[in-house]
Amino acid sequence: MPTAWPLVDRQDELRLIAAALSSHDGAVLTGPAGVGKSRLAHAAVRRPDGVVRWIAATVTGQSIPLGALAGYTARCGPDPLLRVQEVIHALVDGESSVLLCVDDAHLLDDQSALVIERFVEQAVGAVVMTVRDGEPLPDSVAALCARLPRISVPPLTTEGVSALVTQVLGAPLESSSAHRFFSYTRGNALYLRQLVTDEVAAGRLTRRSDVWVWDGPPRLSASLVDLLEASMGNQPDAISDLLDVLAVSDPVELPVLLRFVGAAVIDDARDRVLITVDDGLVRLAHPLFGEVRRNRAGTARLRKIRGRVAELIGQLCAPSAVQTVRRAVLLMDSDTHGDPAFLVEAANAALQLLDLDLAARLAEGAVAAGGGRPAQATLATMLAFAGQGVAADAMFAELADTDDAAERASIALLRAANLSWVLARPSSAETVLNAARDAAEGCGLGPSYLALHASCRSALGHPREAVEMATAALTGQNVDPLATMFGYWALVGSLGDLGHVDRMADAAAAGYELAATAPQASHLRFGLGLMEIAALHRAGTQDRISDIANRLRQQSLDVVVSRSFTAAILGYAELCCGRLESAQRWLRESLATGSVFDPQSGVIRELAGMWLTMVLAMSGDLAGARTTDAERYRYFGDYSEIWRTDMLLTQAWLEAVHGSRSRAISFAMGAARTARTQGRPAQELWCLQTATQFGATDTVERLGQLAAVVQGPRAGLAREHAAALRRADGARLLSASNGYAVIGDTIAALDAAAQAVPHLHGERQRRAIVTAHRLATGGARTPAYRAMASTGVLTPRQREVIALAATGLSNREIADRLVMSVRTVEGHLFRACQRLGVNTRDELITLLADGTAS
Repeated sequence: MPTAWPLVDRQDELRLIAAALSSHDGAVLTGPAGVGKSRLAHAAVRRPDGVVRWIAATVTGQSIPLGALAGYTARCGPDPLLRVQEVIHALVDGESSVLLCVDDAHLLDDQSALVIERFVEQAVGAVVMTVRDGEPLPDSVAALCARLPRISVPPLTTEGVSALVTQVLGAPLESSSAHRFFSYTRGNALYLRQLVTDEVAAGRLTRRSDVWVWDGPPRLSASLVDLLEASMGNQPDAISDLLDVLAVSDPVELPVLLRFVGAAVIDDARDRVLITVDDGLVRLAHPLFGEVRRNRAGTARLRKIRGRVAELIGQLCAPSAVQTVRRAVLLMDSDTHGDPAFLVEAANAALQLLDLDLAARLAEGAVAAGGGRPAQATLATMLAFAGQGVAADAMFAELADTDDAAERASIALLRAANLSWVLARPSSAETVLNAARDAAEGCGLGPSYLALHASCRSALGHPREAVEMATAALTGQNVDPLATMFGYWALVGSLGDLGHVDRMADAAAAGYELAATAPQASHLRFGLGLMEIAALHRAGTQDRISDIANRLRQQSLDVVVSRSFTAAILGYAELCCGRLESAQRWLRESLATGSVFDPQSGVIRELAGMWLTMVLAMSGDLAGARTTDAERYRYFGDYSEIWRTDMLLTQAWLEAVHGSRSRAISFAMGAARTARTQGRPAQELWCLQTATQFGATDTVERLGQLAAVVQGPRAGLAREHAAALRRADGARLLSASNGYAVIGDTIAALDAAAQAVPHLHGERQRRAIVTAHRLATGGARTPAYRAMASTGVLTPRQREVIALAATGLSNREIADRLVMSVRTVEGHLFRACQRLGVNTRDELITLLADGTAS
């Protein structure tokens, strides 16, 4: 880790300082301690055409006359009336241009402050001063501040924190980790530097999948505590009491805090920049102040404070889900025993707020407090929502042992949902549903069972059956909200597979509306969003894909268990739109934050790893694609049925980047046959289009049949693409490229343009080449694009042989791979050398890799 951290996110302030120095006598940089005023001043006053004098004021020097300028007093005479002018002469020392930079000017002694004021008044030079907010100023400094431009130096933004840590650590900082660093430090650069240093040393900030991930919360080191305490200073007991209340509950409503301390104490703490008061809420100026107080105050004292704060919130604040959760959390860690019924209520409120881990913790508290079966059922449900599917299934299995048929049916419904959604075992979920179906019918849960069963059918690759079941279920009465959402899952996923985009969009909209009103179904919106994005992409109606992914990400920023899932969704959305560099970033984030021990995360990791392999292959990164493919977790469970075609397409892209065009086509056509067997025409369409991008020319007829079934523009474009490729019609290939670009499929547009090049001449060919290069600016290096380098010179088979040779395969290995003789391989290489004017195999590979063969 570097000793000097770079300056980021300060371009505006640097411009303001430069403007002030060009048109005024200097500038005053103001801001709270630790935001980087001194670092900014150092960067702003670098000047090749003059001299900079640095003056650092200190607390110890504040009581000594000219203490800050002691280094310039050696040549002062005995006459005290001349001393100020003598120090100014010493500062100038014969230079024509001098800039004074005074750090912490609020700590200047009176005589040093007078020297600085006279220096500016006499137009000897300019001055840049840093001043801490909330500190009293010497009169001379105050006078200067009144005449010089004041430039506020705010804390770093979340983006600034991310950029700074990324530069320091040499790899991207995972986005939710950046949000948490900002939350703890409020963008204070000094605290951030120490916190990052400490967390790296402690092994909680680690690099995974080439992304830095912070597994907090922080444990304050002695160094960080010293920094915080120096910033907080020695405080009166009353202010310490106030800080202790905020340490256990930040923020605190003003009426609640006034029961602990008086208004004068609150005003004093605000003047000391220890707290902020806004809209009736009192907050710590920095969350880390609370960490310091929790470390310093006794456990018994804090437990007593928590109990009192919880009591006052109940008495003085309007009831809400947030207040219920706050009170419950305080009570669980206080000297007051929690009521199990209230803790169950709080667990459901936490679920409503999408804090899934906290919901599970509150439910555990309810069980520990003697809540019995209701609390146990709540705990099992919350564990499932929090992604702890194995523990949840064990509890559901135990709770299912009851003579109450209605309760048994309800538990079976929840258990099946957990098996299908969290543990990726929809076939096991079907077994549970079938076993309890009679009990469900008897207590009015039949439609709910049918809706959940429909989602299992969809996950197992039976879209038509799933649509029929879900449609019947959702027309029933009193369908459980959780089961209703699974019904929408079945409709969105299956209608998308069938190519019925209009009906799919209506079902997705209904699902999102339900997620906004039903806490138990809210978390399922992420799976719904993934299915909708996949369906829109397959149909070619891609204009809403990015909006859906970004909305889901924003809704999950505070939901730790969802960050891996939503990062994968964002990465997939970027892949669908051909933005490969951004896709790679998000997919790496997903892999870095997912747990290898959680079955649900296993599915997400498999998806992210699969898509990342595809992204790297599309980018021409053979080594990266191979590595990522080898590291994939390979846990799809029963969901391997619906993702089987994507798995085959991933292998097709691996073969393509490896140089084996024929094998890539074979895998893509195999994926299309799988999709056709499953009755998923939209998926089949996508597979056939991919085969066409690899160069297949026998996809036209089937694409024409699919165009009559699958809604959206992709079917017609894919058929036009295939027909143009079969006829070697460069103009129509370029037209297909333009069509793909319009719908947002950049990779297909690139491949169609590249395929047009050998079939065009003159200005038309040049236009196709320019189009392909423009479409490749996002990092794509597909086989079709790379083949443009040898267009008109080498045959497709020669390019394929050379590409395989470039991967390190011997002639024998190439022959085995392409099912031909070694002599044939040697003949292809020999004739390619002749055409390109080189003498050896290695020269041929180098020439093609450099893209110089044309």
